[in-house]
Amino acid sequence: MPLNTILQMVKKKRHHYIPRFYLKRFSVNNEGKFLGLYNLNNRRFVQNAPLKSQAYENFLYGEDDEIENALAEMEGNVSQMFNYWTDERLLYPPSPETNGFKLLKRFILYQAFRTPKSGSDIMEMLNQGMKTFVKEFKPDLWESFKDGTLVHDNPVLLGLFRSIEHEHLLDYLECKFLVNLSLLPFITSDAPVIFYNQLMEQADNYVGATGFVAKGLQIFYPIHPRLMICFYDPIIYDFGNGCENCCSTESIDEVHQLNGLQLINSKSQVFFDDLISEEYVVELCKHFEKYRGTSKNINRIINQGNRKFFLTSSEDVHIDLSLDFLKLKVDPKDFKNGITPLRHSSLERRVH
Repeated sequence: MPLNTILQMVKKKRHHYIPRFYLKRFSVNNEGKFLGLYNLNNRRFVQNAPLKSQAYENFLYGEDDEIENALAEMEGNVSQMFNYWTDERLLYPPSPETNGFKLLKRFILYQAFRTPKSGSDIMEMLNQGMKTFVKEFKPDLWESFKDGTLVHDNPVLLGLFRSIEHEHLLDYLECKFLVNLSLLPFITSDAPVIFYNQLMEQADNYVGATGFVAKGLQIFYPIHPRLMICFYDPIIYDFGNGCENCCSTESIDEVHQLNGLQLINSKSQVFFDDLISEEYVVELCKHFEKYRGTSKNINRIINQGNRKFFLTSSEDVHIDLSLDFLKLKVDPKDFKNGITPLRHSSLERRVH
């Protein structure tokens, strides 16, 4: 077989679940070749790690190129928008009615579900839910199932395909930018899209709070050490005291909290530019590592008369997040009881 044919067959072997165009914005000296990383499994700090060797798995999206090519095409279009924002500093998020807004929302959603961490989380949720369901509704099968484990050939694809079906559930969110003017840069990770909900956190009612349709949902996605994309529920929050497109923060503490969410949400690695020191990463771990692994899958049997219902949900990590640029416009006490309400009534019909 000719060498060029062989090279064509294997050139898509590495499937990067964090796009290289994205990681380049966190590279050393912004040169796109090296970046800093910290591996939480082996406590290893690397100041100059080869960028091309990070955040990939062989054939993560299958052994043909169909999905990898589709993702690459989308990345090419999104990278042009990122260039406007991070290189040319045109800090205007796309308008909600534009194709650019739809593309950005789709890209962030896919990014959230195309990582190995997402695949692991999905399988853990399915296994815990399956065991609760079988124990309650099929007790005769419990002995056979209690020590078993559901497996899937490619749980990452399972999550990615589900996200494709649910793009519309991120409707009724606004998008603005947060500019980091503090002395501390943003970091990112191998699972960089953060779902949060300060409304339900302050209501002390966090079960289901980070679901796609939840009232008060927030999404934090750093795309540069100095820039973060924020989606938020505009009925619930005032972003930047009514700013039109972006606001800024000079608070090291706010940036530190947002960096902490990256560390908590990561599977094993955080990434950063050359302004982040090993001492800072150690301090970040000291503050936030205790939250890692504290997310809960909620599986309950609800009895109503002579009928039983199976409820599955989750309680994701929350850290008493405090951000001056995002202020509540409602009283969280009004949401203390019951499940997290829907962001908009139309989502009730569209969630099924």
